[in-house]
Amino acid sequence: HGMFTDEGEVINLSAVGKEMDEHTGNIWGLIFSLTREDAERLGYNSAEQWMNLLRSRRNDIAKEMNIAPENLRWYAAYHNAETHPHVHMLVWSKRPQEPYLSTTGIYNIKHTIAGDIFRQENLCIYKKQTLARDDLKAEFRARMRELEYEIRRGDFDFAPELVQKFSLLCEKLSEHKGKKQYGYLNKNTKKIVDDIVKMIAADGRIAELYDLWYQCQCEIQRTYTDEMPAKIPLEENKEFKSVRNNVVATAFEIGHIPTQRRREIGYDYTEMRDKANDFEYLKEKAEEGYFMAMYRLGRYYLENTTEMIDAEYWLEQATEGENTAAMYQIYKAYRDGKFTTTSSHKMKYLRMAVDYNCHYAEYEYSKILKENDPKLSREYLERAAKHGNPQAQYDLGKQLAEEGQQEEAIRYFEAAAKQNLWAKTSLGLMYCYRFDEWDLGMEHLNEAAERGYEPAVEAVNAIHRTTIPKNNYAEKQILGDEQLDAFMEEIKKEEYWYDFFYVEVMT
Repeated sequence: HGMFTDEGEVINLSAVGKEMDEHTGNIWGLIFSLTREDAERLGYNSAEQWMNLLRSRRNDIAKEMNIAPENLRWYAAYHNAETHPHVHMLVWSKRPQEPYLSTTGIYNIKHTIAGDIFRQENLCIYKKQTLARDDLKAEFRARMRELEYEIRRGDFDFAPELVQKFSLLCEKLSEHKGKKQYGYLNKNTKKIVDDIVKMIAADGRIAELYDLWYQCQCEIQRTYTDEMPAKIPLEENKEFKSVRNNVVATAFEIGHIPTQRRREIGYDYTEMRDKANDFEYLKEKAEEGYFMAMYRLGRYYLENTTEMIDAEYWLEQATEGENTAAMYQIYKAYRDGKFTTTSSHKMKYLRMAVDYNCHYAEYEYSKILKENDPKLSREYLERAAKHGNPQAQYDLGKQLAEEGQQEEAIRYFEAAAKQNLWAKTSLGLMYCYRFDEWDLGMEHLNEAAERGYEPAVEAVNAIHRTTIPKNNYAEKQILGDEQLDAFMEEIKKEEYWYDFFYVEVMT
């Protein structure tokens, strides 16, 4: 009869037929077929070779069909068709309710069987694919070393968007308390890493190697299906997860991206960071002409001494190197009364920082203009938000919400929350009590709390201690006067709720 099954089992055709007739569940028929050319070349032109293959893979097939190995029943027969030698395999379970075969399961069974059949032929493709993968990883590491080298020198030859993303990642990692590996990061930080990988993956050589890797993947898949795999982006491919960890490791090593724009060859930014409060070191480097050291020295005088003339001098020197932080620091010192020369200097340095797209300065300028020129104030608020200022993003979101543009408002709230724990906490509360998105709101609050932000911790604890805020807002109850009084009395017991409801809701 030419049928075969598990080794050692004697096949009785009538008994098999009776078992199948009485079976109350599904019986699956699987067909594995080859062209005559492939069957002859690979040795799958006889029942014995197919029998050995299916016996060796019976547990893998059972797994993909959600059948316990001990419950698997199967029989197969080889048909030596002229153009396409093939095997019919019937599969079922002793427990009729047990099996389930999904599209993924079918794919995995094909992949397993074809992988065994074409293993030798695919070896050269696997080697080629492995080489492309290893070369891509090496090229990626080289690009990361170049990026790190340029950043430490203060010479940003890379795309501004990439440097901005890297700066944000450095900031996020400085707040991260767990392992500095991709898998241990929160989803927002992972998104930043993914964006960086995506930008670097656009590099010509890296894109070329990834195309080669994908072509090899298609060649392998052609052995068992005509449907080619989707080309997933590099940043989402688990085969290349090491490149994401490489980004994290590099950002952690750098720690902080200097704001200095002009190249300062030979200046060790790591050393400067470690000696930010070393007066003698900063003075020596500032006198040697390093703009970042001038800025740090000016900050040292400003924050640790009463020598405001020296502070102003060194900060002004730093502005010659287009240091926007120095420009904005001078403005703040005038604003706060620490520098006392003519007030025109204050606006001079603020506008200078604005011209260099310093988002802190743009946000400050927007606030100054708000009373006398609301339209121009809005323009600078939008600029600051676009350049990544979290407070500007939050304020712009509030204005858009008041204008009825809720979708756009949420986009800015989310942008602010990605950078700032205060904004994340406020957004979490808004999702809960304004937008009636309780689960999403709690996700933001819990994430901020997990990162140690005390107001978020207080908010989460308050939510657990009292249900009145949640119940009345989530259910959108309209309260009578007595109910409202009772509600507000309960709120007053929780300091955080009291502040939030009066500031965010009552206004």
